This record gives sequence, structure tokens and C-alpha cells, in this order.
Amino acid sequence: MKILVCYPMKSLVKTYMPPSSEALVAESPEDFQRLVHIYQPDSAVVFSEMFTTPAWVWLPAVRSSLSKQVPLIIVPLYRDESIIKQVIEELMLEGIYLLSAQLSQEEIRSRIGTILGFIGESSGYTEGEREGLVYSLMSYGAAGITTFCINYPILLAKQYPDKSIVVLDMNRMKPDLTRFFKLHHNQLALFRPDFLDIHTAANRKWRSVCKQSKHRPNLYYAHAASLWKSWEITNLIAAFRKQFDYVYIDWGYCFPETEAMQRLLYTADRNLLFVRADPFSIESSREWIRSWREKGVQCEVLLSHLDQGQPYRIGEDIAIYGVVPRISESRLMESQRSNSILVEEFFPPKVYISSLKEIAKAEYGVRKAVSS
Repeated sequence: MKILVCYPMKSLVKTYMPPSSEALVAESPEDFQRLVHIYQPDSAVVFSEMFTTPAWVWLPAVRSSLSKQVPLIIVPLYRDESIIKQVIEELMLEGIYLLSAQLSQEEIRSRIGTILGFIGESSGYTEGEREGLVYSLMSYGAAGITTFCINYPILLAKQYPDKSIVVLDMNRMKPDLTRFFKLHHNQLALFRPDFLDIHTAANRKWRSVCKQSKHRPNLYYAHAASLWKSWEITNLIAAFRKQFDYVYIDWGYCFPETEAMQRLLYTADRNLLFVRADPFSIESSREWIRSWREKGVQCEVLLSHLDQGQPYRIGEDIAIYGVVPRISESRLMESQRSNSILVEEFFPPKVYISSLKEIAKAEYGVRKAVSS
């Protein structure tokens, strides 16, 4: 692979690049443009500190100097990261991987290696090999999606160790899963150019990008909150369902109803609306589910915060995915403060765990039916 790097000190470039790679170095923007013309690189790595002009000037020029199929990796300074991201989004520049300004030298080398295929080159993917189930999780807020995503996948992974599971935090407004599991260095948005087409996305080894659970080896997490385009959602889901048996997507709020959210609803195998067990939430959920049913989308309810003995009525035409009881606020706050996981605690809340086990039991029946 022919790699062109734009960096002010040629002698230091090797400390940022994968050990097995070879690169030509341009020590000025002018030299970079000249070598692009002569060298015709297969990929380019650019450090933003090389440029004195604003990002909205140099970035489009750099991108246009390279062929469309050539990936461009940008290593930004702290002061440049946000404006570069804005320029990419507003000008809709394609094929650009923007690294985080918070990465160490070793982490930069690892990210570049992963993007260019020096690490985790094979996905093990073959056409038609696996068809995982994809779940979209949504709510009007404060209905227990985060608590569910922290606890249920671990229980599911424990019960079915032969199944691979991934949880994606797509909640842009409140990425609590990312904070809880510390997923800031496991961002799918870094690999956004991969989602231009399904074949590129499918050939990425996504397990190496995600964070493996310390509790279960078959469970993975990733931060996926971004302003995704609808076609990116399609390719992302298609790629992940080929590499995992279960894909849980914490989308968060079911409003506003963006094109990306609509694509997720139409593409996922099961859409779960988390609903608090109070009259107003139940009534709103009925209206929401029925309106989507008219558009050809089926949704199920996961009823949460149900007090013992509390009656509830959703409607005979509304499917119930599961019911989970209320957990005291003090118990949840203590769990968050100590970063502990309820299903892994020595004395877990028994009623809550039992409800999750019932869901997992039903889940196995669904998986078996799909497989057959």
C-alpha cells in the first residue's frame, strides 16, 4: 500500500505509523500536493498542524487532490477538531477518517493501522454466512433503556455463550452507555467512510473496533452516536448483522423522527418502545405504535417501572415484549456511582433479574424459530 503522510518532521513519522507500513513523507502542504500528483498514493495521512490556512480552505483542497477511492486520515490538534468535523459535515466531504485529538501517539498508530487494514484485516465474513437479529430500542425518555442495555445483554451472553452480542449507543442526546462503559475510544463514527457501501463495511472486523465486555467474552459495546445518514444506517446494520448474532441499538428518544430513525425502524428486525408504567406514557405509546403500524412498521412495548401488583392495560392490539419492575432510585444511583452491574452483583434485585431471564427465555424461542 502506497501511503503519503503530511507531517513537519520526517524522522518522527514512523512513530505514528503501523510498524509494517511504509510511507512517503511531505514536510509542507506544497510538497504534499506535488507528491500526490507524482506518487498517486493509495491512502493519505494528514496532520492539521501542517496548515496555516482555515480548515474550510485547506481541507476541501486536500480532499479534491486525491482520488475519490483514496481514504484520507486526519490527525487534528485540539483547536482544529471541532471545526474540521463541521467542515466535513457541511461540505459533505467523503472518504475522510477524523481521529480524536485526545489520542496518544500509540493510540494514533493503532487507529491508523485499523483503518488501513494492518490490524484486523479479515472480518471472517462470507456472503450469507450469518444473519443476526437487530433490535432498535427507543423511548420518550427515562424509561430504562440504559439500565436494560447495561444488564440484559450480559445475562443473555451468559445464558447463550455460543452467540455473539453487540450493543451500540446511538443516543446523541444522552449517551449514558458510552459514559458507563467508557466507550469514547470505540467510536463507529471514525469509520464513517466504510459505510459508503456494504462490501467495505462488511469486510471490516468490527469486533476489533468495539470494546469487549470484561464480564463476557461474547459481548461487545461501541459508541455510535452521530448524525448518520439513512443509507449509512442501512449499511451499518447490514454489516453488523453479518458479524453478530444479536445487535442492540440504543437510539434513545423517538423524537424528532429523522430520516435515519425511520430507516432504523424499517430495517431492524424488532422495534422496542420502552414505556413507563403510568397512564400518560401508556396512552402516548399506543398512539405512537398505531401511527407507525399504518406505515408498515411493527413495534412492541417493553413496560418498565412497574410496581408490584400494579395493573396495566396497553391494548389488545399492542404486542408486549417484556415487563420489568421498578428499581429504587437509590439502588440505581449506587450502581451508577460504583459502576457496578446489577446482574453481576452478589445480591442482585431478584424480581428485576427474574424479569430479564423471562425475556431471555422468550428470546431464545425467537432465535430458534428464525434459525429454523
